[in-house]
Amino acid sequence: MNKKDISDLKELKLFAAFDDATLAEFLKAFSRRELRKGEVIFREGEEGSTFYIVLCGEIAIEKRLDKAGTKWRKLAVLKRGEYFGEMAVLEGKPRFAQARAITPSEVIEIERARLMQFISDYPREGAAMLIQILLVMLHRLRHTSDDLMAAHGFMEVLAKYSHKR
Repeated sequence: MNKKDISDLKELKLFAAFDDATLAEFLKAFSRRELRKGEVIFREGEEGSTFYIVLCGEIAIEKRLDKAGTKWRKLAVLKRGEYFGEMAVLEGKPRFAQARAITPSEVIEIERARLMQFISDYPREGAAMLIQILLVMLHRLRHTSDDLMAAHGFMEVLAKYSHKR
């Protein structure tokens, strides 16, 4: 990575606490991956030890609606600076959803073991990064709760209407 790559990444909230030297060390430890449009990065239910940061392009996070895997619900579309796959890395549980590139994209791949080593080597920056990840997870949880409450309200209206018939 060159100085422009480093300055571009410093603009991302995830790396706000990193100085140039620490960011360069972080980037040496992880790999970049180019994705074709439609390429599946990981599937729902797979074991996962990697999380990803979107450098460019768009990534869909999708939940399977049927056992055959022919129907999907798009939960989110992630763009530059956003990340995904952190749940499996932090929990050590199978993937909750599928991730698929919906445009040609590039991501940084971050393996759990290397991430933990980085956090050990750079505790201040590692803690700041984990706090940013936590804040995004809380935002996503709040959004999911809001969606659930809206769906619940809609179901109550439907139930009330169906009883009047």
